[in-house]
Amino acid sequence: MAKITYKGLWIEVASLNPKDKKNYIRSIIFFALGGFFLGIHLAFTGFVGGEPIEVRDSAKPFILIIRLLVIACFLTASIYYKMFYQTQDDFFKSYHNSAFAGGAYGFVVFGTLVSVFSPYFNFQPTFYEFFLAFTAGACIGGYLFYKKYIAD
Repeated sequence: MAKITYKGLWIEVASLNPKDKKNYIRSIIFFALGGFFLGIHLAFTGFVGGEPIEVRDSAKPFILIIRLLVIACFLTASIYYKMFYQTQDDFFKSYHNSAFAGGAYGFVVFGTLVSVFSPYFNFQPTFYEFFLAFTAGACIGGYLFYKKYIAD
């Protein structure tokens, strides 16, 4: 079973059996590839209030391919992560649920703060800023689980 490390922010890959390790590493690789392609997509849509890059007509098919690759990579990563998740024990599943509940709280709390204060800073939050709020909450949720159940 997965050993939770780095104060609840990661798992020790060496603690996994070969099948779980393969599924977990594949999910991480596909998430990273999806993140790379998402970064290219973000450059053309604008990120954190930035100006989007203009797309020439000759580049539009490539941008469409990049966007499809984002979806394909994230779906593939999700499938591998689900195969990994299903073989884990209840303790890891509790950790997983705690981290994602923290992400939901982060989305609501930090996302609400960004939304409420955005008019005062002439800032229009987008999906990606709310995703960053979810990520911050997930990190806090994983840390709090680690602190409560694992830390000495």
